[in-house]
Amino acid sequence: MLNMNRKKESEMFNQMSDYYDKYRPNYPQEIIDKIIKKADLCAGSKLLEIGAGSGKATEQFANFGFEMLCIDPGEDLVKKGNDKFHDKNIKFIVSRFEDYAASTEYFDAIVSAQAFHWVPKPLGFEKCFATLKVGGFLFLFWNIEIIKDTGFDRELLRILEKFSAFTSAVSEENYEKRMATISSEIFESGFFACPEITHSYWEKTYTAEEYFGFVSTGNVFVQNSEEVKKACFEELKLLAEKYNGIKRQYVCELYSAQKI
Repeated sequence: MLNMNRKKESEMFNQMSDYYDKYRPNYPQEIIDKIIKKADLCAGSKLLEIGAGSGKATEQFANFGFEMLCIDPGEDLVKKGNDKFHDKNIKFIVSRFEDYAASTEYFDAIVSAQAFHWVPKPLGFEKCFATLKVGGFLFLFWNIEIIKDTGFDRELLRILEKFSAFTSAVSEENYEKRMATISSEIFESGFFACPEITHSYWEKTYTAEEYFGFVSTGNVFVQNSEEVKKACFEELKLLAEKYNGIKRQYVCELYSAQKI
């Protein structure tokens, strides 16, 4: 059953490959700068990226001269990544991190954007510890869509719930609990110091087409029938017309944890 679930997840990631580059947002530059400064990275530093997709986060590290190994279970996503960065010292491979035979104490830093929740715990932390150099850093970060108690957000939430169209959406009241849970998981693994959390706030106004493309990168929503997807788009279109676009507020949260 476990292997079947893994295969299904990989197939879902592949189905989303055409949407990733176009609709997944980038990450605030201050988050990337924080990672580079915190781990004292320089040209030649070795980075491992877990759940790299087609390289949305990768591209923000691509011009610093790092040696990067990027892992993702989706074959189509990996092909896109290798095509995109063929002239860089960046390699994408098809694998789940828990299945990858990582070299011991090889990487200066491990980064995972919007993906580490897929990695089994505590095995994931143990493998990160083993493949990081002494004093190396684990950096986990997500763009989180904050759901507020407003008329617009309540209408949008109804649509998201109706069509299982969540993309890292969290209510304001549950956000503190989320941070505490992730921090505890990292620290209580016994492999890393208590993480430092950095926040970067940003917002974006989408058209209905853009927001539909964004939710189409969600692993649950992508399993819907074409008829259901069309119905979701029509409701998003009505919402965008009513409010002159779909304005969303995000926080990019970064957990920086040093190997102990």
